[in-house]
Amino acid sequence: MLRKPRLDDVDSVLEFVSDPEVMQWLGGPAGDRAAAMATIERWLTGWERNDIGHFAVEHDGHVIGRAGFLVWDEAMWQVSSYAGAAKPVTELGWAIARAHWGHGYATEAARALRTWAYDDAGIEHLISLISPRNDRSTRVAEKLTAIPGKTVKIDGDPIVVWHHPHGQLPAR
Repeated sequence: MLRKPRLDDVDSVLEFVSDPEVMQWLGGPAGDRAAAMATIERWLTGWERNDIGHFAVEHDGHVIGRAGFLVWDEAMWQVSSYAGAAKPVTELGWAIARAHWGHGYATEAARALRTWAYDDAGIEHLISLISPRNDRSTRVAEKLTAIPGKTVKIDGDPIVVWHHPHGQLPAR
C-alpha cells in the first residue's frame, strides 16, 4: 500500500535510515531515531511545497520503505521546489529496507506512482537519478523501461539520469 507518511512511522523508517547499506545510495550517513524523524519531516515538507512527495510503502501494516517524488533544479542539480527552481525536474525515487529487498516492492511502488504522476498528477516528465554503482536501483529502472541518459555530478559523484516513458506498462 502507498500512503502519505506520518510522524508515527518513525520506528519503521528507522529500519532503513539506520542501515548504512541503504543510506549509501540516498546521499547521507546512517542515522538514529532523530534522523528518521527528520527524514519524515522532509518528506512532509516536500508535499507542502510541491503538492507531491514521498509515499510510505506499507506491507503487512509495516512501513518497509518509501517511493515518490523529489523536485530538483536541473540547472544546478540541487533539491528545490517547483516555485524555487530555475529549471525544475521531477525525480521518481525509491528506497526499501534491506530485509525486504528482492521482492519487487520498489518496482511495484514506482510503477504505480509513475502511472499516477502521468495520468492524475499532471507531471509531464519523470527522471530517476541513480548511481552507476547501484545495481539494484538500475535494475528497477530497467524493469520500468526507463532509458539511461547523461551522467551528471551531484555532490561530486557521477549520477545517471534515467528518463521514464509515459503510459502504463505491463507488470513484469
